[in-house]
Amino acid sequence: MAKGFYCLFDENEQLLIDIVQYFFQNNITNISLLKLKKELTISAYQANIACKQLSTISDNNEQFSFSFEKSRGLTLNNVTTQTVVLLTMLLAKNSLNIKIFLNDALGMGGSRKSFLKKAGISQSTYYRSKKKMFYDLQQEFPDQKMNNEIEYCALLQHITFFFFGNEQFPLKESSKQVHDMLNFLILNWQLKPTYAEKRQLSYFLVIQLLRIKNKQMILGSEDDLLTRPSNSYFARTKDYLSKNLGLTEEQAYHEALFFNAYIMTYNASPLTKQPLFKRKNEINKVTNQQLKNIETNLTVLECRHKFPIFTEKLTSLNTQTLSPFFFINTCLEQEAIARCMNSYPVICSLAKNFIRIRQKVGSPSLSLQSLQQLFYQYTVLIFSELPESVLDDQIHIVADFSVGSIYNRFIQKRLVKLTGSNIVIDSKITKKTDLFISDKFYSGVKTKQITWNCPPTAQDWHLLKSLLVSFHSKINNFN
Repeated sequence: MAKGFYCLFDENEQLLIDIVQYFFQNNITNISLLKLKKELTISAYQANIACKQLSTISDNNEQFSFSFEKSRGLTLNNVTTQTVVLLTMLLAKNSLNIKIFLNDALGMGGSRKSFLKKAGISQSTYYRSKKKMFYDLQQEFPDQKMNNEIEYCALLQHITFFFFGNEQFPLKESSKQVHDMLNFLILNWQLKPTYAEKRQLSYFLVIQLLRIKNKQMILGSEDDLLTRPSNSYFARTKDYLSKNLGLTEEQAYHEALFFNAYIMTYNASPLTKQPLFKRKNEINKVTNQQLKNIETNLTVLECRHKFPIFTEKLTSLNTQTLSPFFFINTCLEQEAIARCMNSYPVICSLAKNFIRIRQKVGSPSLSLQSLQQLFYQYTVLIFSELPESVLDDQIHIVADFSVGSIYNRFIQKRLVKLTGSNIVIDSKITKKTDLFISDKFYSGVKTKQITWNCPPTAQDWHLLKSLLVSFHSKINNFN
């Protein structure tokens, strides 16, 4: 079953996504109805209808190459991640569930009465669908409480961006107003967003705009995440929102503070200062404890001064995890985490410690799924910003075969392609050498040796991979 925000789709839409993801994950191009029914545990009727729908979608959209014949089964050609993303957006545009969700949350589609008439559904159908969607959301994302307007707006941004982020928000009547707001804020706060960041920022603004205009949901003092800023950039933002959204000065103040907190959380502007956060003491405490953990485990002195960029990015990530904006709508499989732990044990050990430190802060609490995603973010940060000389968890390999340098170079290139193995290929034996590979066994070589055929067999490669796992485990005392 499709995970994440796909829970907002109805069962039929989810099934279409499941089928395409099955093709992608199993790298296939064709499947019989009988096997599809068995693999996805669905009825023959469901399989038949879904296959016909995918074929019809392909007939009307040239970016898909789907076909279906009962005798030949379902054929999906060139299925990639992009295929899944494009199908998601297409289904969302026509999904009654999504339309109900957007009408209830953002007032899109007019008043409730006019929406029901245009959609041709009863009020009971509307509320039944709404109730199920919110129940499924809470089941899928237990740490998204939606207890206040800030949390609700943040979740709405993630949901709308997930379904429609490939293109402009489907809001023609207010597109110019959003465009003007975006340009003002970028200029005023000296933002330099990437294309993806600019698109996310525009969705953030759309949610604010529609919640104010259509739902009359305006932030108050209880929603403030910052202490009062005292600069001209904030004052100009407040005046702009007051003038263009018809807000009182006090209302504009709280809305401007919300935007200010957003760009601070993602470290988007050189003009914003982290100490304005009301939770700055908690952020600093978590970051300091994590830096202390690095100093203890890696025997590094003054980590904050020695690795300033790492410290800055760690603080930024912790700021996100302690804000209502923190949300990860990805599904990192347990197998991917296991591979990471096998290849980068020191990094993963540090990331685990970081997680334990973060968990000691109660709010916002993080579900097991979110903790897994945060674990991965910590590992990526450590891997990217701490030097290899400090981590010292790479396996040094020397390949030296009796057939000569050309063959050695060939093997070295093959070894480099062992992605995710965290290895270094050296040309000569040194004190750092962990493993020596050759077609002969040399008693004079004191380091660990494995002897391969020329060329190596599948069994040789399998032995090497198992040995690398063993090496990494020993580095981090996993055995």
